[in-house]
This record gives sequence, structure tokens and C-alpha cells, in this order.
Amino acid sequence: MADHRMTATSYLVLGLLSDGPATSYDLKRKVAVSIGNFWEFAHSQLYDEPLRLADAGLVDVEAETGGRRRRTYRITAAGRAALADWLAEATPDRTDVRDPGLLKLFFARHARPRDIRHLAIDQRRSHRERADEYERIHRAFGGAIDRWQLKSLELGIRYERTVEGFWAELLEDLPEA
Repeated sequence: MADHRMTATSYLVLGLLSDGPATSYDLKRKVAVSIGNFWEFAHSQLYDEPLRLADAGLVDVEAETGGRRRRTYRITAAGRAALADWLAEATPDRTDVRDPGLLKLFFARHARPRDIRHLAIDQRRSHRERADEYERIHRAFGGAIDRWQLKSLELGIRYERTVEGFWAELLEDLPEA
């Protein structure tokens, strides 16, 4: 078993594979309609990471011999143990927030008033649209996803509505451009 430094993407792949075997393309599709809504990363990692996990003995790989030569990945007992250990670990005290709108707001003292207004309008709209999308997902799939996925979705809705409200309040406080 090769030494493998585990990353968030490693655990993301193990978590998805714990629901059943998948190709990298399958993983990419699952991420697009779930985790991708709150966890950003290069989706090309979904093609590389399963191979690294296989080298580490955490995933088994079955390659097609003909046709498209797809690889199907399955989590191993060691992979399930690694995922369980990670889930039992304490979560870091800080949450990483990389919000371009918030970064621009921080430096808004250097911006023109109309640009700050446009920023607030765009951010309010963006967060409203994301919250609306999460609510559509909730209505469509709320009964079909497990309790913890549902709770993640509910937190996403609350977060987006709160941030939308922040930008709406900021917009009200700005002088007319």
C-alpha cells in the first residue's frame, strides 16, 4: 500500500463511493447535483484521486477491457475505515470562506459609490438565485435524500437567505447613485 496524503477530495471520493461503485464520470455527475453546491474544487481531481486512492488500497478499480475502457471504483474495507476515522475527527475551528463579493466589500473604500451599489445588487441577486435553487432541490428531492443531506441543504438555504438579506440591507443603506 503506497503512502497517500489524504485531502478533502480524498474523503469526498470515499464518501461518494460508500454509496456504491462509480466511474469518475459518475462521481462528477453526483458532485454537480449535490456537494458541488457548497464545496468548490477542480472536478478534474475526480479523475485523478480515485487512482491515488486505489494505489493506497482504499479503493478497488475494475477497468473495462474493451469499448471506452472506463474504470469503475469501489471502496474497500480500508477505505471505509479511513472515512469513518475522518468523520470521527474534530473539525477545524475555522471555516474557510472565499467570497469574492465580501473581498470586494472589504476594499470598497477605494471604489466609486455606483460600483458598490452594483456589487450589492449583484450579490443580492446571486445569493437569492442560489437560495431559490436550493429550495427547488428541497422540493424535488427532500423526501428522497437522507436526513444529513437534507440538513446540509437546509443550512445552505438559511446561509444564502441570510447573505441575501445582508446585501439587501447594505443596498438600503447606500446613497442613491
